Amino acid sequence: MKIGVLKEIKPDENRVALTPHQVETLSLQKHEVYVESSAGVHSNYTDEFYQASGAIIASKQTLLNECELLLKIKCPLASEFKDYTQQHTLLTYLHFDENISPHHIQALTQSGFLGIAYEWVENKGRYPLLEPMSKITGYLYYQRAKELCTKHKGILCPRFDNLNNPGATILIIGIGTIGTQVLKSALTDNINIFIVDKHPDRVKNKITSMGFALPPHLQIIPFNTESPDSTRLELHKIMHRLDIVINCAVRRADLPKDTFDYLIDRSMIQKMVKNSVVCDATACDKDFIETCVSSEQLDSIEVIDGVVHYNTDHIPSLTGQSSTEKLTDATFPYISLMANEGIYSAIKNNEALQKGVSCFQGKLTHAYTAHKKGFEHYNILDLLP
Repeated sequence: MKIGVLKEIKPDENRVALTPHQVETLSLQKHEVYVESSAGVHSNYTDEFYQASGAIIASKQTLLNECELLLKIKCPLASEFKDYTQQHTLLTYLHFDENISPHHIQALTQSGFLGIAYEWVENKGRYPLLEPMSKITGYLYYQRAKELCTKHKGILCPRFDNLNNPGATILIIGIGTIGTQVLKSALTDNINIFIVDKHPDRVKNKITSMGFALPPHLQIIPFNTESPDSTRLELHKIMHRLDIVINCAVRRADLPKDTFDYLIDRSMIQKMVKNSVVCDATACDKDFIETCVSSEQLDSIEVIDGVVHYNTDHIPSLTGQSSTEKLTDATFPYISLMANEGIYSAIKNNEALQKGVSCFQGKLTHAYTAHKKGFEHYNILDLLP
């Protein structure tokens, strides 16, 4: 099979979709791997490294002309919408369920390419291509929020008893994969923690399973989707005490926007002390926090009502090489499977990969995405030859 590794054009995107070692493995299996020139330089993989591993260094147009399986990291930008044809399979983060408009989804998918979204590949209820980046996202968002709080608010965030330093106070919304890493970092710093989560007992079990005792300076506010206003009322009472807010939760179908607009609205942001820090680690614009809109720049901040907002939509790119290694460790078994078995056969025979297919022949094949964006949903097995 001819496989192409495309260079990312998104601002500040430093990851690449295959490492030289993985290129070598595919080359030994008699596949041809084309790597767009300089695709890996920001992950410290030069063209020379790829060539030594058996890759063909080529232009983007050559990749598009020659390759059947195209590998990327980020969802295509508007300038890339016409790059893919019905002869292509694109494996990348597509994020059709997030900020992209239905109009842009239609413009991108109308050529008929087969699109497989990293984020929806699902194996026994877990998302193996999303989890490594979510863990890194949690760690890096906590690290960046702490740095911003120190810089703008002048607070030494960790609690140091020998300095009689009370530490910062953080609110973590949602203890999923991202939130768990934020929580672990906050517990390590021994700071004051508020948590909003649907499952308080599960959160307590996570804390003890990570080797921490339940600290006295931790409080869990239950989130009840049947009565979300009660949670928002509780948050109203504590906003003035918070130095850092990190949202790690995404909206699900049981809490539509027209029944519950925001968990934290702008009036609540205005209750925070000047130079406090608010982040949305999910990159979902104005989802649970009214003032949070994602940014393509890794270092971009916005000050709204005196509160520092940091909402980059691809923070794992801060650690380009480490993130590339962790992500491609997870993606490579699926890439190898498609290369060796054929794309259609691999999809038919691998349920996890099958669940990741989001579009084919101009139709949406992922149920949640289709319903959320107002498209008809098609079963990929009914469309494959």
